[in-house]
Amino acid sequence: MSNLKIIGGQEDTTVVSEVSMFEQLSLAAFLQRYWADNQVSCTVTFDPETEGPHIAQMLQYFQYQLKGVSMFPKQDYSKYPQLPYEAISEATYAEMTKGLKPISFQKERGKEAKVGENAHAMFPDAVSFCNNDKCDLHL
Repeated sequence: MSNLKIIGGQEDTTVVSEVSMFEQLSLAAFLQRYWADNQVSCTVTFDPETEGPHIAQMLQYFQYQLKGVSMFPKQDYSKYPQLPYEAISEATYAEMTKGLKPISFQKERGKEAKVGENAHAMFPDAVSFCNNDKCDLHL
């Protein structure tokens, strides 16, 4: 078990550094099959020494289950300015999120949602349409 603290999560939450390359690919294949009809965006991290030699086998195994996948070696990430995800401290998280403001739906429905809340939980009869990088919520 790593020494990472999951902020706002459960103590038994598994972090990506603890998940094997095969399990990450399996989860992506599961989501591709049962959740998305478009390509699931997935960056699989792998240990270059223990898992690196098996990448070709894994890609062959999952070739008809995934439409695309990115591979990223587990290593010192400090040399990459833009990572797909990264572990940060609670202080860094607080600093990065301190400027976020609540999203107000007060004008439409007299309700207010905090950033990160599920809009559909607040507005179960709402219809949303997602297109590329945005979703429209029709109330």
